[in-house]
Amino acid sequence: MKRRIHIGIAEDHLLVRQGLVSLLSNYQEINILFDVSNGRELMNELKYSKPDIILLDIEMPVMNGREALERIKVKYPKIGVIIISMHFQDSYIVEFIKKGAGGFLPKNCDVEKIVDTIRAVHEKGRFYDDKVAAIMSKVFSNPSEDSIAPPELPAMNITGREVEILRLLCANKNNREISDHLRLSVRTVEGHRFSIMKKVNCKTIPELTAFALKNNLISFS
Repeated sequence: MKRRIHIGIAEDHLLVRQGLVSLLSNYQEINILFDVSNGRELMNELKYSKPDIILLDIEMPVMNGREALERIKVKYPKIGVIIISMHFQDSYIVEFIKKGAGGFLPKNCDVEKIVDTIRAVHEKGRFYDDKVAAIMSKVFSNPSEDSIAPPELPAMNITGREVEILRLLCANKNNREISDHLRLSVRTVEGHRFSIMKKVNCKTIPELTAFALKNNLISFS
């Protein structure tokens, strides 16, 4: 039997919070450790209980989701955070993903979507569905033409050339377009692409984009 996924819920609306607890309690693989109504209560709970995943609302009294996420990522970086909010807008999505959220869901999504996201974030650290990926790609700036010598990421052994290709991938360029842009063969681009995805442990472009955002390798408008 798989290890249960321990979660915490931070949501100020009592009915919404109770609804999440009730629905998620039907899944044997999920164990709800606590549910709280604001960020301060959440941070207090984390002193004594360490969930794998936190479902976090943005608009809460006392301490909102923005401040809570920032504190969690500093004090408890291994805890995955999934934002569940009515603010399903471009600026919010990009902001919170850059701050370290592993997923972003609208409050009107069904429970199966929440559970799938919990599983994915628990296993891989992040999950962005097609809607979030589309919003993310829409607001990204194109890679700078003068980025001739982008920085290397020595900790992951990512070269400057790979950073260039990473940026172009995040701008939704295909292998042929990257090949033409950098004057490389398509086969060379494919090799770099495989190497990049392996080094940063990403399997999809949305995951790669999230990595690039978190490491300030791409900008957004």
